[in-house]
Amino acid sequence: MDRYLGCFVSSAGGLFNIIERGNALGVNTVMTHPAPPQRWNTQPFKDEAIEKYLEVKASDKNIKKVYFHGIYLINLANPDKQKFHLSKMSIVNHMELLRRINGDGVIFHTGSMKDQPEEKIGYERVVYGLNWIFDELEKLPSAGSNNEFWNKPRLFLEIAAGSGSVVGDRFEELAEIYTAVKDEHKPKLGFCLDTQHMFASGYDLINDLENVVELADKILGLNKIPVVHFNDSKTEFASHRDRHEDLDSPSAKIGKDAMTAFLNHPKLKNKDFILETPSLDTPEGAKAQVDILKSWAK
Repeated sequence: MDRYLGCFVSSAGGLFNIIERGNALGVNTVMTHPAPPQRWNTQPFKDEAIEKYLEVKASDKNIKKVYFHGIYLINLANPDKQKFHLSKMSIVNHMELLRRINGDGVIFHTGSMKDQPEEKIGYERVVYGLNWIFDELEKLPSAGSNNEFWNKPRLFLEIAAGSGSVVGDRFEELAEIYTAVKDEHKPKLGFCLDTQHMFASGYDLINDLENVVELADKILGLNKIPVVHFNDSKTEFASHRDRHEDLDSPSAKIGKDAMTAFLNHPKLKNKDFILETPSLDTPEGAKAQVDILKSWAK
């Protein structure tokens, strides 16, 4: 069985650069921010950028999976009308770019109830936002040209670490959102696990992995979880803090044994595993982390 193993790479200088950067690291799966993650991306991506990417990708035989990560400002539970709309449009633009390059998915955090007076209304806003996003995508000029694109999930709700009033730090919360989305949009929606976030949220990957996998399957459905962010943790179990650590670091709290058990679990081996560890910030650190990931995979 082919394993899909990869990491976050930068799109600085143009989206097409993620292909070269992924190849330099020896991965077959990449994830990137196609736009600066600290700024709202309110405009569709330019045709020239897409054409250049497609030109480079057409001659590449190594990169098999391409994911985008949503910008950091997205919050579909935000009661502020302007920021709520900007969050929706940001995802629409990412999704339309994904469709035009035939990518594999957009991963994002649903947001936080921080400024929400009532939790129920916050969940309703998230669901409304997701339905609006999919409805809007169907109105775009390119929508009819690639309908088969939606035959599998492409937008992924990522489990959160649980800090503050975040939405989606439990499987049940993500499932509640999914259940409330329009039936016609459910096939387009899935989930992304993150080992650090799960550990920080109270899922014991060290002592209770089989039960965690069983819960993920029962509550979310493993068939709806094609992708995993594979990160160790700087913080202790159930810390509810989002702090990633390098694989095989002396200060890693999950550790090699539990991480390799997760990576090679029979029910998870077919997933796409993507690193987001701190050392990816340098080429040398990224290569070292990728080499560890590949050496752990069986």
